[in-house]
Amino acid sequence: MYSKVSEPIEVLAAFRKDRTEPMTFKWANRYYQVKKVNLVHTERQGREKIYIFSVSDEANAYRLSFSSETLKWRLEEMAVL
Repeated sequence: MYSKVSEPIEVLAAFRKDRTEPMTFKWANRYYQVKKVNLVHTERQGREKIYIFSVSDEANAYRLSFSSETLKWRLEEMAVL
């Protein structure tokens, strides 16, 4: 079950041919290595386009969001696998 977090994070991402791939993110002074990008989709909040990345490491799953308007990342939710 996912727990709501909704906090800003720092992300190191790779920009490949036709996709963006989060590689590592920093949350609460700790670094998390993304092992797998499970799903990517977009949502609209007014004119703002939000990219949602469902990612996982070896122990947890996370939902990261990236705002195309503010260019900021957030950790929206996390779940223990």
